[in-house]
Amino acid sequence: MLGPLEFVAYTEDSSDVVAKHDINQHAYADDNQLHTSCFPSDVARARQRLSQCTADLVVWCAQRRLQLNANKTEVLLVGSRHNLAKLADDDLSLTIGLETASDVVRDLGVWLDSELSVKQHVTKIATSCFYQLRRLRQVRRRAGREVTNSLSGWYLH
Repeated sequence: MLGPLEFVAYTEDSSDVVAKHDINQHAYADDNQLHTSCFPSDVARARQRLSQCTADLVVWCAQRRLQLNANKTEVLLVGSRHNLAKLADDDLSLTIGLETASDVVRDLGVWLDSELSVKQHVTKIATSCFYQLRRLRQVRRRAGREVTNSLSGWYLH
């Protein structure tokens, strides 16, 4: 088992594979994000570069007895509503392993959609808050009954 420093040293040349395809990379420990930008007319070429880059990364991983975790791989096409509407359905299909482009992805704990809005994030946080509030109400009701029952024996008139 490699420690964090050994893992980074072992995998740092993955950036060479990514740079070869003119793709940008953000790497943090064992997490990598690949991204590129293009005009709507160049989406097919950008998609091809990303697909080839990830295919080369799969080979690179295999050569080092590592495995790209397809379950944790997410793909998001980002753009304005106007530019996304210009694209044909074929332009939106990018498959990496078994994963195809998602409508929403999670990045550093924030849910983002293809327009970089946080609507989904707000919805998920609100849902979680309402769930916790309902749980608190249940606890309050139980605690209220237990306190009332225990105090009834001590009540002096």
